[in-house]
Amino acid sequence: MADNARRFHPVVGLAVAVLGLAGIVTAQHLPIRETVQDDLTTRSEQALAAAGLSAVEVDFIGRDGTLKAASAAEADQALAIVRRLEGVRVAVAEVPEVAAPAPSPSPTATATPPTVLLTLSGGRAALTGTVPTEAARKRLVEAATFVAGTGPVDDQLKIDPSVTDAGLDGLANVVSAYGQGAKDVSVELRGGNLSLAGTLASQAAKDAVATAAAQSGSVVVDRTEVAKVQQELVKLPAVTFLDNSTTLTAAGRAALGQAARILTANPQVKVRIEGHTDSNGTAADNLALSRARAKTVLDYLVKQGVAADRLTAQGYGESRPARPNTSEANQAVNRRVEFIVLP
Repeated sequence: MADNARRFHPVVGLAVAVLGLAGIVTAQHLPIRETVQDDLTTRSEQALAAAGLSAVEVDFIGRDGTLKAASAAEADQALAIVRRLEGVRVAVAEVPEVAAPAPSPSPTATATPPTVLLTLSGGRAALTGTVPTEAARKRLVEAATFVAGTGPVDDQLKIDPSVTDAGLDGLANVVSAYGQGAKDVSVELRGGNLSLAGTLASQAAKDAVATAAAQSGSVVVDRTEVAKVQQELVKLPAVTFLDNSTTLTAAGRAALGQAARILTANPQVKVRIEGHTDSNGTAADNLALSRARAKTVLDYLVKQGVAADRLTAQGYGESRPARPNTSEANQAVNRRVEFIVLP
């Protein structure tokens, strides 16, 4: 009995083994995670500094980053840069909350801010809320009609002279910026806060919405996203060329074959082809090379069956680096071709 009492139970041994293995895995994983987040933080700070956004704070946990910016416009610009960096999984931004401007006191009534909600689903637009004037109502209806295209607009806006016009001046511009390719749109102005959602046809449209929203004077929460076609084009392998040449490599031709299949499957999409270079050589030579490479890509896609009137080509030389030209690896990233879906 004494000997039996001193024996370890098999379950106890198994538990010790599992805990030991978990400790080993954790010890190996943590340094890798810290290395990844340190690298992403460093590269993000360098890219932001190159764009004149060195004041934006960057914090990564693993491959998920949080940016702290002084304004919504600065946050949108910083997010666009960080999200393009290789290895980044998620990037979100935080901006200081700004209190809505207090309404001017009235001897007879207290003015309230306007409330407007525009939704667009299934090609049908609906407007609800309260605005102070017929002119404000008309501007919003015209903007909703533009976004809806041939679809109907259900105008349920009410006019109340006691409501202020805070935020309304720029709201119609925000709505119009969505463009006619937008889906599942939601634009809400409430209490000085502007909430945006929906799927936009292109990155250019998303940038236009962000710019108009930043100019509206409201506190902006932007949850818009780019349509699937743009995302598919962004994920393509790099389009590569022989050194200092407009001749495509085998890998470059393969990437363009994939691009042609995406565009053929989405015949309504129009694309701007952008050529970019690193900073080696003169600015004039780099500009000429980027233009020639963009034209080469356009011609190749046309030969693959993409209609020429759906494509435009533009070269930017070294003027728009994706990363600082401080290393060979960064320069390789800056030598690129990008596809931008047009609204």
